[in-house]
Amino acid sequence: MKDFASELGCLGFSMRLKRISDALMHDGRKMYKELGFDIEPNWYIIFRLLNQEGELTVMEIADRILLAHPSVIAIVNKMTKAGYVTSKKSSSDNRKRVLQLTSKAYQMLPEFERVWNAGEKGIIKALEGTNAMEVISKLEDRFFSKGFKDRTFEELNA
Repeated sequence: MKDFASELGCLGFSMRLKRISDALMHDGRKMYKELGFDIEPNWYIIFRLLNQEGELTVMEIADRILLAHPSVIAIVNKMTKAGYVTSKKSSSDNRKRVLQLTSKAYQMLPEFERVWNAGEKGIIKALEGTNAMEVISKLEDRFFSKGFKDRTFEELNA
Protein backbone atom coordinates (compact mmCIF):
# COMPACT_ATOMS: atom_id res chain seq x y z
CA MET A 1 0.00 0.00 0.00
CA LYS A 2 1.29 3.45 -0.88
CA ASP A 3 1.89 6.00 1.85
CA PHE A 4 0.16 9.16 0.68
CA ALA A 5 1.77 11.34 3.37
CA SER A 6 5.20 10.24 2.12
CA GLU A 7 4.17 10.86 -1.47
CA LEU A 8 3.30 14.45 -0.56
CA GLY A 9 6.91 15.13 0.37
CA CYS A 10 7.23 18.29 2.49
CA LEU A 11 3.46 18.75 2.53
CA GLY A 12 3.22 15.47 4.47
CA PHE A 13 5.92 16.52 6.93
CA SER A 14 3.75 17.40 9.95
CA MET A 15 1.55 14.33 9.40
CA ARG A 16 4.60 12.07 9.43
CA LEU A 17 5.88 13.64 12.65
CA LYS A 18 2.43 13.21 14.21
CA ARG A 19 2.32 9.54 13.16
CA ILE A 20 5.63 8.89 14.89
CA SER A 21 4.49 10.74 18.03
CA ASP A 22 1.12 8.95 18.06
CA ALA A 23 2.79 5.55 17.59
CA LEU A 24 5.18 6.20 20.48
CA MET A 25 2.35 7.40 22.75
CA HIS A 26 0.08 4.47 21.82
CA ASP A 27 2.87 1.96 22.43
CA GLY A 28 3.74 3.68 25.71
CA ARG A 29 0.15 3.45 26.93
CA LYS A 30 0.03 -0.26 26.06
CA MET A 31 3.35 -0.84 27.81
CA TYR A 32 2.29 0.98 30.99
CA LYS A 33 -0.97 -0.96 31.04
CA GLU A 34 0.90 -4.27 30.71
CA LEU A 35 3.25 -3.20 33.53
CA GLY A 36 0.30 -2.21 35.71
CA PHE A 37 1.32 1.47 35.83
CA ASP A 38 -1.45 4.05 36.11
CA ILE A 39 0.47 6.75 34.24
CA GLU A 40 0.51 8.27 30.76
CA PRO A 41 3.56 8.43 28.44
CA ASN A 42 3.72 12.23 28.44
CA TRP A 43 3.89 12.46 32.25
CA TYR A 44 7.53 11.34 32.52
CA ILE A 45 8.91 14.79 31.76
CA ILE A 46 6.96 16.36 34.64
CA PHE A 47 7.90 13.52 37.00
CA ARG A 48 11.56 14.06 36.16
CA LEU A 49 11.40 17.85 36.30
CA LEU A 50 9.60 17.98 39.66
CA ASN A 51 11.88 15.28 41.04
CA GLN A 52 14.87 17.40 40.05
CA GLU A 53 13.50 20.80 41.11
CA GLY A 54 11.24 19.92 44.03
CA GLU A 55 8.56 22.55 43.46
CA LEU A 56 7.55 24.50 40.37
CA THR A 57 4.58 26.50 39.17
CA VAL A 58 2.66 25.54 36.04
CA MET A 59 4.23 28.46 34.18
CA GLU A 60 7.74 27.43 35.26
CA ILE A 61 7.09 23.92 33.98
CA ALA A 62 5.66 25.24 30.71
CA ASP A 63 8.71 27.48 30.25
CA ARG A 64 11.16 24.66 31.02
CA ILE A 65 9.62 22.10 28.67
CA LEU A 66 8.50 24.61 26.02
CA LEU A 67 4.92 23.39 26.09
CA ALA A 68 1.80 25.55 26.11
CA HIS A 69 0.39 26.44 29.53
CA PRO A 70 -2.99 24.72 28.84
CA SER A 71 -1.18 21.52 27.83
CA VAL A 72 0.80 21.51 31.08
CA ILE A 73 -2.39 22.12 33.08
CA ALA A 74 -4.10 19.18 31.35
CA ILE A 75 -1.18 16.84 32.17
CA VAL A 76 -0.84 18.09 35.75
CA ASN A 77 -4.58 17.74 36.38
CA LYS A 78 -4.44 14.08 35.30
CA MET A 79 -1.34 13.49 37.44
CA THR A 80 -3.09 15.12 40.41
CA LYS A 81 -6.20 12.97 39.92
CA ALA A 82 -3.97 9.86 39.84
CA GLY A 83 -2.32 10.96 43.10
CA TYR A 84 1.16 11.77 41.77
CA VAL A 85 1.15 15.57 42.04
CA THR A 86 -0.13 17.92 44.68
CA SER A 87 -0.47 21.68 44.54
CA LYS A 88 -0.57 24.52 46.99
CA LYS A 89 -0.96 28.25 46.58
CA SER A 90 2.26 30.17 46.21
CA SER A 91 3.27 32.08 49.33
CA SER A 92 4.34 35.03 47.15
CA ASP A 93 1.36 35.08 44.74
CA ASN A 94 -2.04 33.56 45.56
CA ARG A 95 -2.87 33.27 41.85
CA LYS A 96 -0.07 30.74 41.30
CA ARG A 97 -0.16 27.05 42.12
CA VAL A 98 3.09 25.46 43.26
CA LEU A 99 3.32 21.80 42.27
CA GLN A 100 5.26 18.97 43.81
CA LEU A 101 5.37 15.21 43.66
CA THR A 102 3.46 13.19 46.25
CA SER A 103 4.76 10.37 48.41
CA LYS A 104 3.04 7.97 45.97
CA ALA A 105 5.14 9.47 43.15
CA TYR A 106 8.38 9.14 45.10
CA GLN A 107 7.48 5.56 46.00
CA MET A 108 6.91 4.65 42.33
CA LEU A 109 9.76 6.69 40.81
CA PRO A 110 12.45 3.99 41.08
CA GLU A 111 10.30 1.57 39.08
CA PHE A 112 9.27 4.26 36.59
CA GLU A 113 12.92 5.31 36.18
CA ARG A 114 13.93 1.69 35.49
CA VAL A 115 11.39 1.54 32.65
CA TRP A 116 12.25 5.04 31.34
CA ASN A 117 15.96 4.20 31.30
CA ALA A 118 15.24 1.01 29.33
CA GLY A 119 13.05 3.03 26.96
CA GLU A 120 15.83 5.57 26.46
CA LYS A 121 18.27 2.78 25.59
CA GLY A 122 15.73 1.39 23.11
CA ILE A 123 15.33 4.77 21.42
CA ILE A 124 19.10 5.25 21.29
CA LYS A 125 19.38 1.92 19.49
CA ALA A 126 16.53 2.82 17.12
CA LEU A 127 18.24 6.12 16.23
CA GLU A 128 21.70 4.59 15.92
CA GLY A 129 23.47 5.63 12.74
CA THR A 130 21.18 8.62 12.23
CA ASN A 131 21.58 12.22 13.23
CA ALA A 132 17.91 12.39 14.23
CA MET A 133 18.43 14.30 17.49
CA GLU A 134 20.57 16.91 15.72
CA VAL A 135 17.95 17.25 12.99
CA ILE A 136 15.14 17.62 15.55
CA SER A 137 17.10 20.34 17.35
CA LYS A 138 17.65 22.20 14.09
CA LEU A 139 13.97 21.90 13.16
CA GLU A 140 12.87 23.17 16.57
CA ASP A 141 15.24 26.13 16.31
CA ARG A 142 14.02 27.00 12.83
CA PHE A 143 10.29 26.58 13.44
CA PHE A 144 10.38 28.32 16.83
CA SER A 145 12.25 31.29 15.34
CA LYS A 146 9.91 31.51 12.33
CA GLY A 147 6.81 29.36 12.20
CA PHE A 148 4.89 27.71 9.40
CA LYS A 149 2.50 30.64 9.00
CA ASP A 150 5.26 33.22 8.62
CA ARG A 151 7.23 30.99 6.26
CA THR A 152 4.13 30.37 4.11
CA PHE A 153 3.21 34.07 3.96
CA GLU A 154 6.81 34.86 3.08
CA GLU A 155 6.56 32.52 0.10
CA LEU A 156 3.13 33.80 -0.91
CA ASN A 157 4.49 37.35 -0.99
CA ALA A 158 7.71 36.46 -2.82
